[in-house]
Amino acid sequence: MMNKWLKWALPVLALVVLAGCSKSLQVGYDYDSSINLRQFKTFRIEAERMLEQDPLLGSDLNRRRLNDAVAQVMEAKGYKLVDRNPDIVVKYMTDVKERQQIRSNNNYSPYWWWYGPMPNSYSTYNYQESRFILNIYLEETNRMIWQGWATGNVKAPSKQEERGEMMQNIIADILRSFPEATKDTYSLK
Repeated sequence: MMNKWLKWALPVLALVVLAGCSKSLQVGYDYDSSINLRQFKTFRIEAERMLEQDPLLGSDLNRRRLNDAVAQVMEAKGYKLVDRNPDIVVKYMTDVKERQQIRSNNNYSPYWWWYGPMPNSYSTYNYQESRFILNIYLEETNRMIWQGWATGNVKAPSKQEERGEMMQNIIADILRSFPEATKDTYSLK
């Protein structure tokens, strides 16, 4: 009886521990409800703005990683990458902002009347917040129809091979809410 319980509980406990140790990104999306997002089949990838201004984010290595990650995730959803006349254009943007968190430690205790009031202590924590933003536009009108983003404290992995995988996981999280392409059996497109 105990062995059956342990066989079931240990994998669940391991999953909970691993989920607690993972980096937390807040992912969100918004879309134009007047557009049927399932009607599109082809896409192209572009940078949203000139990334060359930032030497790290605009490097050729990072742009290729982002392009590859977007292409892999969109193709896994059934979309086809084309150079000319796509249905939609997927544009990406990344940036990093310096953030500061200030914490106040209230040192009051129930015995303040005996020992006197204790001083508050303040601590500050500086960190960088990364944002990955994907905007999807209609090719013919250049109208935004969907936007997804991930925001959080992301630290680049130390191993070169893991950077592409990290980028693909972030893009997959963002595009999770974007619908899969429908299979069109009536046209040759």
